[in-house]
Amino acid sequence: MRMTRTREPDVADAASPLGRAVRALPAALFVIVFVADLVSPTQFQANTVLTLVPMTAAGLGSLRSTVCYAVLCTISFFLLDTVLAPAPDGHDWAGLVVVALGGAIAVPTALLRTRLQDRVARLGDVVQEVQRAILPPAPPVVGGIAVDRCYQAAERDAEVGGDVYDIIATPYGTRAFIADVQGKGLTAVGAGAALVGTFREAAFHELDLRDVGRRMGNQLERFGRDRVLAGGPDMDWFATGLIATLDADGRVEIVNHGHEAPAVIGPDGVRWIEVDPTLPLGLAGLAPEARAPEPVHFRLGPSDRLFLYTDGTTEARDHDGRFFPLRAWMDRHADARRPPAALLTDLRNALLAHVGGRLTDDAALMILRVAEPAERTTRDG
Repeated sequence: MRMTRTREPDVADAASPLGRAVRALPAALFVIVFVADLVSPTQFQANTVLTLVPMTAAGLGSLRSTVCYAVLCTISFFLLDTVLAPAPDGHDWAGLVVVALGGAIAVPTALLRTRLQDRVARLGDVVQEVQRAILPPAPPVVGGIAVDRCYQAAERDAEVGGDVYDIIATPYGTRAFIADVQGKGLTAVGAGAALVGTFREAAFHELDLRDVGRRMGNQLERFGRDRVLAGGPDMDWFATGLIATLDADGRVEIVNHGHEAPAVIGPDGVRWIEVDPTLPLGLAGLAPEARAPEPVHFRLGPSDRLFLYTDGTTEARDHDGRFFPLRAWMDRHADARRPPAALLTDLRNALLAHVGGRLTDDAALMILRVAEPAERTTRDG
């Protein structure tokens, strides 16, 4: 299962009841003004308010409807002023000019708005393709390993950021990684994309997970150099990351590059897989003598779940500056009998409640488990 923050639907969406009601506002306003001018005393003239109708249509309706309302209101004003409800002191030619001019202004306004909406829609399609490139979609089961993922971007109205993850089937087993790129939000998207692309290539061809990490770190270093050549700031790009190989029989190998400790959720509770700290990806050039991370091996039982996450989870602060108590929360709520997707949803909601509705750093969550035989035959990608 893949869960990301989605965009809110447009309130003017014609497919929704609210959208139809919003689009009916210009017609309702026209009827109200027209009837009010007919039934009001001759000393009170409401027909000039008709100029608001095409203006309202320009903001809510289509270009065609705006043109129709502009013409309709101009004709209606003329009929009201000369035939249906004329003023006792003569015709209001200035009011006619105001209504006609309002319609004339509304038409190009509607044209500009619709063009901008079309452009935004096209950009939305581009953003979705970028998201698929950075966070590639995965089937529910990959190489006998079931995967559930959740992502919460810190950047407002964004669905991607500096946290990345992926899972693919390789000749060496199912391989997954999760990483937290230096920085947050959209500024780290390019580095995250570089990591994902390198992982998908290296994980398929390298036998040793340490070599996969080495190639990913080298790519980050090249990314930083290319940014400098392109006029960007001279800085060292790095990422904490965790790379894992999982077999359908439950064997797990993990290499940790300075990342948060993973956890195994089992029938007896939560067990955290602690490893010695090592350099993050991309910093090997600064310390060539530093040792490569040693792989950690263990086995998942039939009911065990491997939980991976980024520090946007552990470093989420509330209004008093207190960090989100992830381990305590997991001890209380993590249960191997619960569906992983439900656990991720509850954790995401608890995070947002802790920070007051919006994270200040990206947060990525992933749960991996050995799939049931029925899942492997019907859902395996």
